[in-house]
This record gives sequence, C-alpha cells and structure tokens, in this order.
Amino acid sequence: MHDLSDGGLLVALAEMAMVSGIGAALDAPFADIAPHAFWFGEDQARYVVTVRATDADATARRLRAHGVTVTRIGTTGGATLRIAGERALAVEALSQRFEAWLPAYMADELTNV
Repeated sequence: MHDLSDGGLLVALAEMAMVSGIGAALDAPFADIAPHAFWFGEDQARYVVTVRATDADATARRLRAHGVTVTRIGTTGGATLRIAGERALAVEALSQRFEAWLPAYMADELTNV
C-alpha cells in the first residue's frame, strides 16, 4: 500500500517497483481524465494497493462493501513498468537513476546521470 499525496499514482508505483524489484503492466482506465492528471495527481486520501491476483476480486468486494471506490489499474510482475501506449521502463534502470542523482548532484555531475 502506498498513498498518492507525494507525486501521484505513477510516482507511488515507481517507488513500490524500486523497493520490491517487481514491475507492472498498467492501464489508464479513465478516458475523461488527462493522462498527467491521472498519473501525477496528488489527491489526498487515495492509495494504491497491490494484492495477489487470486485475492483481487475478494479484496475489491470487501473494500466496496465499506464504501471504498476501487479501480483495477493493472497487474504486477516482470522487470519493467509498462503503461499502455508508452515506452516501458526497466525497474533496475529506474532504481539506478534514482539512487545516483543525489551523489551526481553533489559532485556537480548531473549530465552523467
């Protein structure tokens, strides 16, 4: 589980992928929302939750029974973050870039990151 208040949905998913080393295949289920608003909106009280595929339907039912809006946005697995219609990002490369930027910034070497 990860809240979306600091960077939005895509940042939360990227952080979860970097920590776990597990990628995801993602869909944008809302055609009426601009992609940047959907992926980077920092709405309060929104969370991304991952569960085993075998538990997804039961978890969604339980949450909905308590009045929680649930939208399935993809599946986890693999070594890349993939958004339908966009270039996939390797989780390992994402982690390396994330970990390297501060040392590069401090050494004034950001063009190398």
